[in-house]
Amino acid sequence: MKFVIDPRLAHLSEAELATLAKRYFAGDRAGDLVREFRLRCSPSQLYRLVPPRTLPDYRCEACGAPLIQVRRARVASSHDSDAIRCSACRHRVKGSCGCDACQTKKRQQADTAVAQKREALKAYCRERWNYREVQFNPEDLSINNAVALLALVRCGSWISDTVVGRIDTSGIPFAPEGALGNNLIATLISSGLVAPAPDSPIDAFETTRTPIQVYSNRVHWKVLAASPMLLVQRLERLSQFGEWPVAWGNDVAEFQLALAIAECREFADFCLTERGLPAAGHLATEALFKNLLTDFSVSQCFRIIWSGAMASIDFIARTSSNRRHAANYFIGACQRWADRARAEGWTIKSGFRNGRRPRSQLSYVLYDVFLGLGEAGFSERVRAFPE
Repeated sequence: MKFVIDPRLAHLSEAELATLAKRYFAGDRAGDLVREFRLRCSPSQLYRLVPPRTLPDYRCEACGAPLIQVRRARVASSHDSDAIRCSACRHRVKGSCGCDACQTKKRQQADTAVAQKREALKAYCRERWNYREVQFNPEDLSINNAVALLALVRCGSWISDTVVGRIDTSGIPFAPEGALGNNLIATLISSGLVAPAPDSPIDAFETTRTPIQVYSNRVHWKVLAASPMLLVQRLERLSQFGEWPVAWGNDVAEFQLALAIAECREFADFCLTERGLPAAGHLATEALFKNLLTDFSVSQCFRIIWSGAMASIDFIARTSSNRRHAANYFIGACQRWADRARAEGWTIKSGFRNGRRPRSQLSYVLYDVFLGLGEAGFSERVRAFPE
């Protein structure tokens, strides 16, 4: 580090400069030094002029150059290591250091820590899941697994011949908010169709918990079929153009109901939250939506839900009830609306999807690919739901 001599020190020789620095850092009075060395500055300004003190007996641990003690307003003694730097690379002996060597060392330590964590996560994945490839045929899959697998691939896209990327980067959500998506992925895992890829992003795992938590929306998915891409292609052809397995036809109505309930629950939570109301009870809403869906389409249910949320706000204004009571009132308001519509033969207008809760990939795969109905699966009551 090259020290620039202040013009007010130009009359001093190198020996005098060295003596000035030595005596200053040794604690000599600033006023005495100013007078003795004929300096044109006040004693309080001396620290701005004095050269750093060279410490030839001490070497920088980063580059080996001599250390110096830099000028400060009042350095008490030479053992004040907080003011000691390298004369070449500016490495700081004590405290936080931003020199190139320390920054490189920090990066190397961080890279080593990441590599160690990644190896530990790989070991964890291999210990928990079996990555043995299995020969799957489309007919071997349940309708739930078939729809979920296609939706997973479309959300995450292939990043290799056997691995699908994280689904949270998709512009289309995998499933409506709630438990349905996680339940379907759990079924895919338990069926041996997919497993979290060992080289998934580190942020897909929460390692501070025991057992380690896996975030299904961030992880990469290893498809465990013998020929994953071929299986997906055959599945798409069978779903659209082939003769469905008997089990698919038997179970598709149940899957439609589960998806419809999830969409209604997501919209209800949105409507209540937007109005500052807590979510209604899980079991109560489950029973409500099953009742509504026997006679109304999902879009009509959205209209009933929106009206029920508005009625709940009116209820608070009329009765000064608390918001928890209003959330419970919401269930009854929706049910009364539906019962009256049935009794009086109302034609309920269709509701609409909210832009912040877009149509899910599960809906696209089920209604566009498998059933060929498109948005009619939302706007029309397409078939009788199972009891």
